[in-house]
Amino acid sequence: MTFAARMICVLAGTFVSVAGFAQLPDCVDNSHSKYFPPLINQKGGSCAQASAIGYMFTYEMNLLLDRDASASAANRFSYQYTYNLVNEGKDNGSFGWDGLTLAAANGIITEEDWPESGVSSFKWASGYQKYYNAAHYKVKTFNTLNINKWSDLTAVKQYLYDENQSGRPGGVVVFSTKATNWVIDNSYSGPSGTGYHSILTKLATEGGHALTIAGYDDLVEFTTPDGSVSKGAFIVVNTWGTYSHDNGRFYLPYWFFFNNPGSLYLSSNVTYIVPSYQEPEIVFKVGVECDSRDDLSFKLGVSGNPDDKQPVHNMQVKIADHQGGDIPMQGYWWPSDIEFGFDFSSVAHIVDGYETPSYFLTIERAARGKEAATVANLISFEVYDYRLSRNMPVVETFHMRGQEKIALESGNNVFGMKTPAPVRFSCTPVEWLSSQTGQPVSAPLVMRTADGKYVKIRFEDYDRESGTIRMKYIYNPNGGTDLR
Repeated sequence: MTFAARMICVLAGTFVSVAGFAQLPDCVDNSHSKYFPPLINQKGGSCAQASAIGYMFTYEMNLLLDRDASASAANRFSYQYTYNLVNEGKDNGSFGWDGLTLAAANGIITEEDWPESGVSSFKWASGYQKYYNAAHYKVKTFNTLNINKWSDLTAVKQYLYDENQSGRPGGVVVFSTKATNWVIDNSYSGPSGTGYHSILTKLATEGGHALTIAGYDDLVEFTTPDGSVSKGAFIVVNTWGTYSHDNGRFYLPYWFFFNNPGSLYLSSNVTYIVPSYQEPEIVFKVGVECDSRDDLSFKLGVSGNPDDKQPVHNMQVKIADHQGGDIPMQGYWWPSDIEFGFDFSSVAHIVDGYETPSYFLTIERAARGKEAATVANLISFEVYDYRLSRNMPVVETFHMRGQEKIALESGNNVFGMKTPAPVRFSCTPVEWLSSQTGQPVSAPLVMRTADGKYVKIRFEDYDRESGTIRMKYIYNPNGGTDLR
């Protein structure tokens, strides 16, 4: 087989195979795949979130859903959303795992719902719909691959090629290094299969930086300090815009992973994720106002006894847990009120064990940081169980009624909510669907609730294809006209 025949490269996720050739191709470059977003010019010290969320999460989610990252802001995910949640209200930098933890717990908001903003306000997203949309896009798991020996290198290359799943496009990974005084040669003209002209020739010894590995090129040659030639390099995508390096990309020779002072200069760990797209099942809608978001922490709970005053099962909210700094809920120079959507879907299986679950919201108020809050109130508390109306318009199922703002005292503030009692009914046989219209007949049903009250209802708007129907009150002693 000629050298040209052996020089097999995967560019933009496509692979040209040669019969009988079983080993990995010479090069892979996923940064030109449709799943990879346009290059990011990071805001402030947000490199870890820009790499882990802006690049890796966006790429892997679009790979999962077969979507084009460049086609719409709805197909890209906001690294500033996670950065402002984990940086304590300062441009402190962060760790990629911080953002991935939030992605696993509550999902990631898209750039469509959360466009890029400046750094200094450290803004948080407000609006239930944004958080509900985000709850669809999660990280199922995230873990690391270690590059401590050459066999580890092969495992990372395999992941970049096909994520260890034959026939599918490969993935991307993120890693950390120092970058303050590194040396990058932007005039590389040696062998390569991917054609970039920037190559790292000396590791930095100061500063911290997160980067994304989007591929590799085994044909690249690097002259080591002792004058020998080492072959092969990863393709690294930076978050400093397209004007850095070669269109934002450079080669990182494999050699450095085995010839540096350990994780002090270049981490031997690379992080990868398994994304998950799912329909939210139970979501809390919570509105609060507070002028020092550091002071508040939230827990979601449920119990099976309507007389319980405390939850049996609690879940800590990770996106608002005494974090964000001594600033208003939405950020510097922004309002003190905010509306969250907290995903409770991971506890839905516990809720299913209760006939009449009671939901609880616990808000802890505790002075943190240098400034204690002067204003702290609960504005609203609602619970949506989407399993009750999956194919129908979103319906508020349980909520606070007739209450104004409630002041949050120091310590735990517990708010409970009983769900409606189960409905039991009986009726005489009636014609279900009209043979002429295909819709329910107009004859009403009389239903008796568990507490002995009677309700007259009528069914309408039956949709056979989606399996949905509207139940309308004719008489409801508790008020209201529709139950969907």
